[in-house]
Amino acid sequence: MLADLHRDGVDIAIRHGLGRYPGLVSTLLMAPALIPVASPDLLARGPRIDTPSDCLLYPLLQDSARADWPLWLEAVDDVADERAVRGQAFDDDYLLLRAAEAGQGLALVRDVHAESEIASGRLVHAIDRPWPGAFAYYAVTRPDSAERHAVRAFIQWAGDEASSGC
Repeated sequence: MLADLHRDGVDIAIRHGLGRYPGLVSTLLMAPALIPVASPDLLARGPRIDTPSDCLLYPLLQDSARADWPLWLEAVDDVADERAVRGQAFDDDYLLLRAAEAGQGLALVRDVHAESEIASGRLVHAIDRPWPGAFAYYAVTRPDSAERHAVRAFIQWAGDEASSGC
């Protein structure tokens, strides 16, 4: 449930959305991008990926709504393909990442969720075609709170943490 900043007297809320909150001041904190990742072994054994459509040659690991792969393919390659919704679906990005690590297929995940797996080499970019999602994370305040030093300091800290990968 969203806090009603005016009614509840809340100074700051973190919201995930488009940043349009009438009557409130919103500050962008972080806009994760969707990236296709896979285990290095899976990619070494499979066909080469030169274009986003080549991802369809692999098993696709899906978000629970099966929406990310079709949206990503249309956004980065202008491709609409019914094969983009096939594959095992997961309710949780953690499980999606573990399945990709285990070599079960390609996963399309938010870049911030896969940072440690990529840094350690457990996962690699299947193709370097990040796609900014429409939704981002915002700090939201009432206009009368936005100018308070403590509120500005917290928002600055939260933005710094978000940009450093926490």
